[in-house]
Amino acid sequence: MKRTRPPAAAALLAVPLVIALSSPTAAVGEPTPPADATRAAATADASGNAKTPADPTEQSAATEKPGAATEKPGSSGAKSDAPGTQVERIVVLDPNQAAQLAPTAQRGKALGRVRAQQSALQAGARAAGIKLRTTYTYQHVVNGLAVSLPADQVDELAALPGVTQVVQPQRFDPPPPIPRLAKQAQQRALAAATDLGRDNVTVTKLTGVRQAHQRGFDGEGVTIGILDSGIAWDLPAFGGGTFPNERVVGGYDFADGDPDPYDDGTFGASGHGTHVAGIALGNDDKMTGVAPAAKLRAYRVFNDEGASEQSLLAALDRAAADKVDVINMSLGQTGMRSNSPISLAVDQVSASGIPVVVAIGNGLAGPFNAGSPAVARSAIAVGSVYSEQLPWLAFTLNDGSGDAIPYVLGSSNGRTPATGTFPVVELTGGCDPLPAGSLTGKIALFGALDGFECRGMDQARVAEAAGAAGAFYYNDQFNDEDFPFTICCGPAVQMPIAMLRGRDAKRILATDNPTISWGAYAGEQLPDNLKGRPALLSSWGPGNELEFKPDVVAPGEGIFSTVPPKMGYYAQNSGTSMAAPHVTGVIALLRQANRSLTPEQLATVVANTARPAALTAGDASRLHPTAQQGSGLVNAAAALDLLQQKAPTVTPSRLAFGDLEGRQAVRQLQVTNPGATPVSYRVEHRPAVSAAPPYTGSWKPTAAAASARATKSIVTVRPGATTRVNVTVREPAGVPAGTLLGGWFELTPVTPGQRAIRVPYQAVSGDLDAVSAINPTFTDLNPGLDNPALRPADFSFGKSEPITVDLTDDDTGNDSAWVMVSHGFPLLERFRLQVLNAKGRVVATPVDESWVTRNSGAGTGMDFLSWDATLPGGGTAPAGEYRLRLVFDKAMGDPDGAPAQQTWTSPVVTLVS
Repeated sequence: MKRTRPPAAAALLAVPLVIALSSPTAAVGEPTPPADATRAAATADASGNAKTPADPTEQSAATEKPGAATEKPGSSGAKSDAPGTQVERIVVLDPNQAAQLAPTAQRGKALGRVRAQQSALQAGARAAGIKLRTTYTYQHVVNGLAVSLPADQVDELAALPGVTQVVQPQRFDPPPPIPRLAKQAQQRALAAATDLGRDNVTVTKLTGVRQAHQRGFDGEGVTIGILDSGIAWDLPAFGGGTFPNERVVGGYDFADGDPDPYDDGTFGASGHGTHVAGIALGNDDKMTGVAPAAKLRAYRVFNDEGASEQSLLAALDRAAADKVDVINMSLGQTGMRSNSPISLAVDQVSASGIPVVVAIGNGLAGPFNAGSPAVARSAIAVGSVYSEQLPWLAFTLNDGSGDAIPYVLGSSNGRTPATGTFPVVELTGGCDPLPAGSLTGKIALFGALDGFECRGMDQARVAEAAGAAGAFYYNDQFNDEDFPFTICCGPAVQMPIAMLRGRDAKRILATDNPTISWGAYAGEQLPDNLKGRPALLSSWGPGNELEFKPDVVAPGEGIFSTVPPKMGYYAQNSGTSMAAPHVTGVIALLRQANRSLTPEQLATVVANTARPAALTAGDASRLHPTAQQGSGLVNAAAALDLLQQKAPTVTPSRLAFGDLEGRQAVRQLQVTNPGATPVSYRVEHRPAVSAAPPYTGSWKPTAAAASARATKSIVTVRPGATTRVNVTVREPAGVPAGTLLGGWFELTPVTPGQRAIRVPYQAVSGDLDAVSAINPTFTDLNPGLDNPALRPADFSFGKSEPITVDLTDDDTGNDSAWVMVSHGFPLLERFRLQVLNAKGRVVATPVDESWVTRNSGAGTGMDFLSWDATLPGGGTAPAGEYRLRLVFDKAMGDPDGAPAQQTWTSPVVTLVS
């Protein structure tokens, strides 16, 4: 059996073919010790008549149980592993006994109970002869262990007293590498950005952060925990010097089992954690993060292969034990439910009093694509919006223009000064030595030379030996619009090297007695219709079980922040990974303002004050779906106003109505007034645009909105009191089942001096199970193709038609039957490709997978699945007629419900063997 996905190559066909490859969302304690984190051969012929012995694999299609997956969260999962092989599992004991969930005064005793339960399990395993090796113990927010054991002993382990779950751990893909140069900056001219400076370059002007700083809120006294690729603690933005220091006060490297979580810039995920940390709390002479006075505990979980769920649980457990004030997780994986161990751990961390902010993911594929643990019910899941501009460090030139000229650092040992004016001198002698001191206090300017005798770094060493304060390097051998990719080669210099575009270097050379002044910024301004709008790549909600997701959005596209010295100190990066630490920093500011707020209260303040984004700038009548933007754009200044003015709040702050199934759904809102005077509000409904299936990145907005109202049009709340009001939602007529509905219940103040409060909601029309598992967009865009389709070869496109698999000739191209499929249901509990004989009985199941997310991507993503006539025991199927069947078991919104099932059966496959 093969399962493949085609390259993005529409030229394969004469008819237009749009292809989008789907991919996973791209990011407890220490390793133990210490303890505290711490198939039979098938012999039926094609007619279905049994030979001797009878075919033990043949099973009536009518009696095969739907949803009986080979591996599923919460089960032992041993069936997917060969007996005798070593497997890794997460064992969960009584989750309510995690030490951090106990009252503060009783946590010591609770920790003792947890350790006793885990010791009892290990003793029980030994007594039962289970060869158990413990790699982590989780005691603070999860009561469990990470273990390895023989696959054929997993069921025995699951049966031991006290065990509530034995789960196969997941691996989280590493984030993509941070690009050294933003492509846009290489290909387009950067306009001067006169209003861009240190205070705005990272935090932007979209979310009220600068106003919060001006009012004295900077995260002082708050500690942020970040689970990522580590931290380059030697950067000035994080205190510099050694580890720990006054800014980076602790952490641990769970990827390598090392006390130092240093992000060295040498592995695939390098720089990601440092970039994230810069947004949340960085502070140096060139940029400032959202909470620049906060302290950091960094927990490295990524290496080149990604992050294991075991290490993520260990890091969460350790962060809770370290008593951080807020946790950031710019990582996630699709295809996981809200009851997975990592999501449950996030819920436990939140229950212990620590809010957890999680990036929702970069799905680029429309609705229902949220990653885990963003789907955790208590996680503050963050989507991404476009910033104002694409910023770069720059300098100004004394040519009278006042333009900011961008540059990229070309050396890892020297940073450009924050301020100061320096003369620029062209280095004309190549690698010929210069008199000592001849370039003291000056910037040497030189370009790439032909040949290898005198390379860029060779010239830099000549300039440094002559006392240069820095260097400008350019390479115009190809074109004048690109920054050099690097400067080559040999030992590095200690002075800073700034790499320039060729046209900017020539501009300096054309200036009489050129001098430059450090400290400027350049930026490519984004159009008004992009600023603050949800980003295309940002994953949508709702969660797979119709949880309200995302909770809020923040700037995440083209964000300037820190990276390790080996990567050039600063870089732009984009994604929800950048949006999440922005919200984490805002939470830190709120914690500084009020230490007593619970995680849910903090989430309420953020949601109540967020600002919804419109599809078109300035048109408040057409708002982006709440499944795309959640509550809206985070607003730090408004959130602080709410706290300082003791303004009313509304709970719950986000409403998830689920699938409406034609019924009117009712929820109750509670309006609480902590102030000293009565307040009155008018309750109004602001609908968002809706999004109908199929669920792809090429979604089409529809004006059909839910009918929503409140039982009271005016709500008055006495001082210190709470007033309740019911709100109802009913689906509109004529929309297809599965249409995503949403909007806001907006409380507009009647009392002067109050601020509007917004409560967003999400709902699904009809019954979600009525949404087809087969993506119709594929054939809509490619009318000459069928979906699914039985095809004679991999990457073969066309109509579904009978084929022949011939194992007797010399042509290897017809040795397999292939099925092309584009499926679009949000989450399949089980997905199978079955082989049916002439009697309709299952004789083989080449594909049997659990918890499969849709591959519909931007509209026509696809998989190719194959059967090569092999039966489960390894033998070849007898000659005859067969059919291939796809079985889609849809995951339900109710975790305890049985999945709805949809099937597709192919034309005849004639096997010649």
